[in-house]
Amino acid sequence: MSNLHPFTCYFCNEKIENETQTGHTSLCSKVLIPCPHKCGSYIERANLPKHLLECQNNIDRNYSNNNIRKSVNFDLMAKSPASNTHSTNSLGRKDVQQLSAYKNEISKLQKRISELETSSTLQNGTKDSLQSAIKEHTRSIEKLNYVLNYLNEWKKKTDNKIESFRESSKSIEFLKQESAKQLIYIQERLVHLQNLEMDLSLFKNATYEEQARAKKTEIELTRNLEEIRMTFNKQIESFENMWRQQNERFQNTIKSMDDFNDGMSELRAKLAGLVFDLRAVSQISSEASEKVEIIERDFNLMRQEVNQLKVNQEILEDLTSNDNLTFQRLIWRITEIESKLKRAKESDIVLKSSIFYTHQFGYKIRVFLYINGLKKWKDRYALACVHVLKGEYDPLLAWPCIIEGNIVLRDQSDNTSQKKDFSKYIKTKRSQGDEDEDEPQESSSTYIFIPHSVLFKENYMKNDSIYLDISMHDNRFKHETNL
Repeated sequence: MSNLHPFTCYFCNEKIENETQTGHTSLCSKVLIPCPHKCGSYIERANLPKHLLECQNNIDRNYSNNNIRKSVNFDLMAKSPASNTHSTNSLGRKDVQQLSAYKNEISKLQKRISELETSSTLQNGTKDSLQSAIKEHTRSIEKLNYVLNYLNEWKKKTDNKIESFRESSKSIEFLKQESAKQLIYIQERLVHLQNLEMDLSLFKNATYEEQARAKKTEIELTRNLEEIRMTFNKQIESFENMWRQQNERFQNTIKSMDDFNDGMSELRAKLAGLVFDLRAVSQISSEASEKVEIIERDFNLMRQEVNQLKVNQEILEDLTSNDNLTFQRLIWRITEIESKLKRAKESDIVLKSSIFYTHQFGYKIRVFLYINGLKKWKDRYALACVHVLKGEYDPLLAWPCIIEGNIVLRDQSDNTSQKKDFSKYIKTKRSQGDEDEDEPQESSSTYIFIPHSVLFKENYMKNDSIYLDISMHDNRFKHETNL
């Protein structure tokens, strides 16, 4: 799309249509230009050559500039007598060659002046003649410089006009394309208008037919309206009779409504008493519901404690059956797994192993098994950890203690060659015995995680029982004094 938009020049007040604002401003003869000799004046571009001849800051060169301007004008008139009739675009490659020839002549004259200056030092007798020659050459140089500046300015104007012509040609090409599109659009609209004309003719015929039908309908409608008017009058008479009867019934209804209002006032008084009684009953029921919730909560806690006591009783029975204390390794047989899992889901019970020692005269420990998991691992994993108890030999042991070991879920399959135990490394660190357990973390080795999908496989659980083989590493030489 072309960027040419008509505008009015700020300097010459002319409406410009086929040029850009920048291109026109660079060529406009009314644009104000500062004096190149810095006299403080701003001169129109067309009057700049005249001002240069009259400028106060260039007063020593006025004479030579006048002669140069006359000679340049004479040369230009001699070389191109038809320059006023031709456009600036008629000057082409010859002017560029002439410009380069002027430049070469200027360089030759400068060399000549330098030669004359050197020879003037050797020939004192011919000094006056040399000075006059130097002045003549400097005038020629100034003349050529003025021609060079003139040609440079002409070249800039020519380039700007060529650029504006190119932009104009682009805009003309764009206008051609737009006009072709408009022509296609007009042809389409003409076809559309022809179709509309055909539709209008059909619509006229349909309208005439509809008007004929409307006249017939109007005649029938007037006949029907007359019949309706007669029936309406009859209906009005019957309605007036009905209105009288309804008036009498309404009066009777008003009397019955008054009696009803009296009865309603009595019922309101009774209802207010009932509302008061209901509020008292609701308050009593809310207090009773709170007490019931407290009782249910206490009952759940008691049930959880009973379940835990049952588990502890089973553990104590196992402990009483084992008179001898074990050291470093314990094989823990857990029976009735499914019932214990069910109780764990109801009341979060924890299974506790028999008490054993890490080594002889070592730390007193036992293993806790949360068969239904904890927190976000509930119903998915069984969690096991080592709990350090207060023991008889604690004063002789190093604290805090670091206890490491392995917990192995033993494979109970009959084929010994295909047995594959589920083994996990476990570690605990405690500052004292009976310290609370840490929160389970997946990245920590304080707890081991046994998925329910593994725990309840046939090869690990047999006859509703599992075996956990717990073995502790012997680290007593690292953390305690040898007894």
